[in-house]
Amino acid sequence: MKPDLVQIRPGVYSVLLNGRSYTIHEAASSDWIALNAVEWERVVIDPRRRASGSSAAASAVRDVKAAMPGKVVRLLAAPGDTVEAGQGLLILEAMKMQNELRSPRAGVVAALRVAEGDTVSSGQVLVTLE
Repeated sequence: MKPDLVQIRPGVYSVLLNGRSYTIHEAASSDWIALNAVEWERVVIDPRRRASGSSAAASAVRDVKAAMPGKVVRLLAAPGDTVEAGQGLLILEAMKMQNELRSPRAGVVAALRVAEGDTVSSGQVLVTLE
């Protein structure tokens, strides 16, 4: 299904895909975007590599960062845990909403850089994956 993309304001987009709504924020650096409070590295992939099943963009992400200031409400993973792509890592409360930050790829949680109750700033590394 083709996504419906609308620019809300410069650097902020609303995407409707498969009945789910996402907000994308372009970071000051053109190498990063934030999708539903998770910061992702923007990687250009050669379409020929994508056809061969390469997943360079997901495997390049090592650190999960806060896209906006907030408070860590609950940790869903611990150092040493094996996680799948899309698995919840922690709950971050930001702008009176609780957001589940999910793993961008399969891997092992190398470090949790925060604890429950911590206040975090935009761009702060929350979880490091191996």
